Amino acid sequence: MLFPEKMLRVKIEIEPGYSNEVLEQIGKIGTMHIDKSKTLLSNESEASRVKILLNLVQKSMGQLEIERKRKEIPSVFDIGVLLDHVENTLGMIGTKLDDLLLKQKEMREESKHFERAVTVKKEFEKVLDIAQLSEEIQMIKIRIGIVNIETAELLRLSLKKKDIFVIDQYLYEETSSVVVLYASEEEEDISFAFATLKVQEISLNYFSEQESEVQKQKELQIILDKKNMFEAYKEQLQGIETQLYTLNMLEKAKSSLRKIEDRVLLEGWIPKSASKAFKNMIRHAVVTFTSVDGDAPVLIHTPYALKPFEKLITNFSYPKYGEINPVLPFALTFLLLFGIMFGDIGHGLVLASLGLLVRKKSSEYADLGQIYYLSGLSAAFFGFLYSSVFGVHNLFPCLLFNPIENINATIIFSIVIGIGIITLSFILHILTAVKRKELSLLFVGEGSLLWLLAYWFSIGILVKSMVQKMDITYELIFLSLFLVFIFIQMLINKAQKTQAFIDLLRKFMEIITNTISFLRVGAFALAHGALFMAVFSMAKMISENYGEGFFYWLLIIVGNVVIIVLEGVIVTIQTLRLEYYEFFKRFFKGGGSPYHPYNLNSKG
Repeated sequence: MLFPEKMLRVKIEIEPGYSNEVLEQIGKIGTMHIDKSKTLLSNESEASRVKILLNLVQKSMGQLEIERKRKEIPSVFDIGVLLDHVENTLGMIGTKLDDLLLKQKEMREESKHFERAVTVKKEFEKVLDIAQLSEEIQMIKIRIGIVNIETAELLRLSLKKKDIFVIDQYLYEETSSVVVLYASEEEEDISFAFATLKVQEISLNYFSEQESEVQKQKELQIILDKKNMFEAYKEQLQGIETQLYTLNMLEKAKSSLRKIEDRVLLEGWIPKSASKAFKNMIRHAVVTFTSVDGDAPVLIHTPYALKPFEKLITNFSYPKYGEINPVLPFALTFLLLFGIMFGDIGHGLVLASLGLLVRKKSSEYADLGQIYYLSGLSAAFFGFLYSSVFGVHNLFPCLLFNPIENINATIIFSIVIGIGIITLSFILHILTAVKRKELSLLFVGEGSLLWLLAYWFSIGILVKSMVQKMDITYELIFLSLFLVFIFIQMLINKAQKTQAFIDLLRKFMEIITNTISFLRVGAFALAHGALFMAVFSMAKMISENYGEGFFYWLLIIVGNVVIIVLEGVIVTIQTLRLEYYEFFKRFFKGGGSPYHPYNLNSKG
C-alpha cells in the first residue's frame, strides 16, 4: 500500500499458428500490461475493418437506444468469415434503420408545421376560425404565413391596392402571422407578394383536425416500428458488439507482436502476485519472467475510502515505479490541514453531509463528494478540539485551544505542523531510497538524509537561541559540516563553485520559506474565527434595533452559509498549494505511467 505493486517483466514466446488463441487467453486473464514500444506484426487493413464495424454497430445501438451488454467473451473464429457475416448483418439492419430514421426525420419536420399551425390558429381564434372558414366558404381562397412585423405591414400595403383582405396577429419576438383572403383570379398576385417578401407559408392542411390526427397516428407508428426493431435486434447487436470489441482488443494486442525465428514474441509486465497463476493458464507458449530493470507501469493500492484522492495526485503527475505511493500520506496530511483551518463542528458536519449527498446522488462528482465528506469530518473533529459549534465557543471544555483567543498558540501550532509535514517528506524520500537501494538518493538530493539533518539542526539552533537562550556553538559546527558535505556533492555534480554555492543557498532558503509557508494554516484558522466574529457582531447590531427576530436569525444563517462556501473553497485551494509545493517536492518526482492491463473482460 505504501509502495506500488512489485512488477515482473514477462516474455511470451508463442508457438506458430496460435497467436489468436494465446492473445485470447491473456486477455481473459486480464493481468498483463503489454509493452507497446515495439510494433512489428500488424494487419492494418484487418484492424481498420474491425474498428469501422465496431463504430458502426455502436452507432446503430445508440440510435436504437440499446445498452452495451457483455457477459461472455466469444472465442476467436476465422476473422475474415466473421467480419463478412457481420458486414452483411449490419448492412441489412442498417438499411432498415436508415429508412426508419428518415421517416422519423420527415415526421419531425411535419410535426413542426402542425405545431406552428396550432400557434397561429390559437392567435386567430378570437378573430376567425381558419379551419371552418376554409371548409365552408368555397368562393374565397385563404393563404397563411409567418413574417416579421415590418414585413407584415409591407404585405398589407402592397395588397391593399388590389383590395385584398389581410389580417395579421402578433406571435412572438417581433413576429406576426398573416391571413390573406382573396379570389381565385388574384392567385398570381398573392404568390408574387409572398415570394418577394419571403413569407413562410403554412399549408391549410396543417390546420385540419383530420390531418392532425393522421400525423399523430404516423408518429405512433414510427415509435412502434422503432420499438419492434429494438426488440428484434437487441440481442443480435449486443452479440456483434461484443465480438467486434473482443476482435478490436485482439488487433491492438497483435500490433505489439514481434517475429523471432519461427515463433512470435510478446513482452510486457505483470504484477508479481499474479505471475504464478498467469503462467499456469497460458497454453501453446513459453512464459518467462525477469525482474524489472528500470521503469515499469505503476499499480498502486489505496484504501477504498481514500481512492478519490488518487485523482488529485494523478492530475499533478503519476508516481514513478519504485517511488512511494503518495496517495496515503497526501490524503492524511490534506485532511489534517483542512481540519485545522476549517475547524468547527457545525460547519464540518454540514460539509460532510453535503459531500455524502453529492457522493450518493451524482456519479460524476462522487469523488469530489467523498473528499468533502472526509474533509468535513476532519473539520468537525478539530471543531471539537477547538470547542466551536457554528462559531459558538465554550459550550463544552476546550481540549486544545480557541484559535481566535490564542493567536500565539495558533501560529506556533501551525509552524509545528509544518515542521512535521516537511520532516515526513524527508522520511518518505529516505524510505524510497532504501526501497530502491539507491545510496545516491539517500545522501544526495533535496530530500536526502544530509538535508534532513541540516533542517533539524537549523530548527534546534533557532529554538535554543531564541526560546531557551542557550549556547548554540556545537549545533552551528554540525550544521556547517552538513552544509559542507552537501556543497561537495553539488560541486561534484555541477563542477562550478559559484553555481554549486548558489544552489546550496537557494535550497537552504527554500526549506526555511517552506516551513514559514505553513503560517497560512494558522492564518486561515484565525480568519475562520474572525468571520464568525463579524457575523455575530452584525447580528448583535440588528438585535439591538429589531430584537432577536427574523432578521437576526436570517443574518446568522446567511453568514454561516457564506463562511462554509467561501472558506471551503479557499481552504481547499490553500491545502492543495501546501501539498503540491511544500510537501511533494522532496519525495515525489512523478513521471510514471499507470498500469493498464490488456483485459477482454473490460466493458470499455
